[in-house]
Amino acid sequence: MSMLPLIELFCVGFAAVIDTVLLLVVLERVNRPLAAIWLRWALLGATLWHMGSFLHALLRETKGLTAAWLDAACMTTMAGGLLLLSCAILHAGLRVHRTGAIAHPPVNHRYLLIYIPVLLVAAVSAEIVQSGSRDFMVATSSFQTLYLIWQVFANLLTAGLFVRSRHNLGESVAAARFLVKFSIGLVAVTILTIWYTATPPAARYEPVLRLVTNLSPLAPTLVFAWYIFRRRLLPLVFERTLVYGAILLAVFYLHRLTISPLMSRFSEEFQFDFVVVEGLLLVAMVLAYQPLRQRVREGLSYLVGGDVVDARDATRQLSVELSRRAAEDVDLIAEWFTHGLRDALRLRTSWLKLDDPFNQTVSATRSLDETAYSGDDIVNAAAVLTATEFDRWIDSSRCTDGRQLEILRDVDLIAAFKVDYRDIQGLLLLGTPVSGDRLQDEQLNATAMLVDQFAATIHNRQLEDARQSAERRAVQQEKLSVLGLLSGSLAHEIRNPLSSMRTIATLLQEDMGGDGEHSKDVELIVSEIDRLTATTQRLLDFSRPANATHVGVAPDRVVERLLHILMHLARQRGVQVSTELHLGKTAVPATDATLSEILFNLIKNAIEAATQGEDSHVLITTELRGSAAVLAIRDNGGGIDPELQDRIFLPFVTGKPDGTGLGLYLVAERVRQLDGKITCTSDSSGSVFEVMLPL
Repeated sequence: MSMLPLIELFCVGFAAVIDTVLLLVVLERVNRPLAAIWLRWALLGATLWHMGSFLHALLRETKGLTAAWLDAACMTTMAGGLLLLSCAILHAGLRVHRTGAIAHPPVNHRYLLIYIPVLLVAAVSAEIVQSGSRDFMVATSSFQTLYLIWQVFANLLTAGLFVRSRHNLGESVAAARFLVKFSIGLVAVTILTIWYTATPPAARYEPVLRLVTNLSPLAPTLVFAWYIFRRRLLPLVFERTLVYGAILLAVFYLHRLTISPLMSRFSEEFQFDFVVVEGLLLVAMVLAYQPLRQRVREGLSYLVGGDVVDARDATRQLSVELSRRAAEDVDLIAEWFTHGLRDALRLRTSWLKLDDPFNQTVSATRSLDETAYSGDDIVNAAAVLTATEFDRWIDSSRCTDGRQLEILRDVDLIAAFKVDYRDIQGLLLLGTPVSGDRLQDEQLNATAMLVDQFAATIHNRQLEDARQSAERRAVQQEKLSVLGLLSGSLAHEIRNPLSSMRTIATLLQEDMGGDGEHSKDVELIVSEIDRLTATTQRLLDFSRPANATHVGVAPDRVVERLLHILMHLARQRGVQVSTELHLGKTAVPATDATLSEILFNLIKNAIEAATQGEDSHVLITTELRGSAAVLAIRDNGGGIDPELQDRIFLPFVTGKPDGTGLGLYLVAERVRQLDGKITCTSDSSGSVFEVMLPL
């Protein structure tokens, strides 16, 4: 084969690649709003023409009945592409002339009449088969004059309509100039086609003219598509054209230099059409090579389905929303993320487990629909998967571990993702999509990135909470430091005079005896001095650090001992106190004095609060919850003022008329020093204070 036919074959093949890439770009969901219907038909026509021309050139010298039939199909494709392209060009001229630059004007079915010439492809196909010629010009000779008339009419009419429409585009000077240049190009293509048709096959310049004419349908569609998409199209077309062009070049040279000569010799010797073998080998290669098979599958998914594109947009919005919610509570972020990811990927189930740094307990949020498995089944599956080894994620359609695959399929899961960032550990489980299809690689990678962003957000939220807590403690410590100095001064300035006053009053009381005229007054003086001394002592106690030497103490025994003291107060106020103690001899790391101080304040407050309700009652319970001891004090009083609930553990915050606001603050500080946690829930039916201490 001489050099010129090889150049022609390669140029036509590369044009087919460009047409195909443009067509796929226009058909993608993200670009559909910009592409008019006539542009899609024009690109399809150019693609059919160049793809058919390329395959026709490959098969033209291949012998065999199957090759002849395939070659006839390629020539039919070429004819259909030319007819469709001319109809689409005329459609473009009429639409632009009537509706301007609107990509999707109101539907008008009368424009379907423009595509009636495409129906001639059936007659052309019959003529090609009947002629038996492997030359396109010879096989379609009886229709060339008719097609030439149609093309000249369509192109020149479109050019005239474009020129007339340039003033209907408003102030868009660039669009008007483009239409004029495009009209000139259509006229040039028409002249070129007439010239080639009239050129004798034996002319010296016929091959060059044939190549230029063959490539000419690429010009109008490429220029029009380029003008519409511009910068959006540039990187995409460049990247895909290089990739597909390299593949085309490799296939072309492999076929022409090796396969075609070899198959021709075997076809003559064995009278067998090896074109069929080539086709089967190509299909087998696509099916056998996993990356190629996956690429074809994803390409079809992008082309004919909108799920992947919708999921891409949804995950992008999820990422933006996750950044916006970074200041919210950890539990709220986790619950929103689980539901949002399920909706973005259109899944039946999504389940998230995070390890809580406090006492190694588990915080979980889940989202299950009616057809999904129960939460317990998924929890059990998550426990088993957590114990297995895998990288960032496992996918049921690609998993090679039989045990993991069995776990995923048992509870109808499609993927599992590790949540692993700094001290944030957990597991994300995704159920099968509603569509029943598997997740694409892009969706899995996007989900993995979202999981990493989610874990980093949770980690940063915890750091911010710790920073704010440290700042609050620093402010409180500063207050305590100032109050400590004041308390020391009070102890020096008040307690010593009080001690002297009590001594003198006691001596007076002894001298007067029990029957003196002012004996009762002196007794009252002594009592008030004792009360003032006790108040001063409490003021000193709240800033005094607890004993740092923690030993094991049983909460149940402390409760029983304190009730002997506080039952007298309860009887005075008419409050019934009951207990449900389940810890037995289980101990917590605290001193008897520290735990007694905590429980004494909470039980005393509950008794005082319960006197405000009918059938006053206080319930004290202890239980083992995971690796922590939980002590709860419940009362049926009127509850705490909602405005105070968020600040109840701050210093100098109290709901009692005669309270100092230091009791609950002191309790919270003692619990914190024991590495525990205290919470309060309150409404009109009463209050519950719950203390959780590690064992």
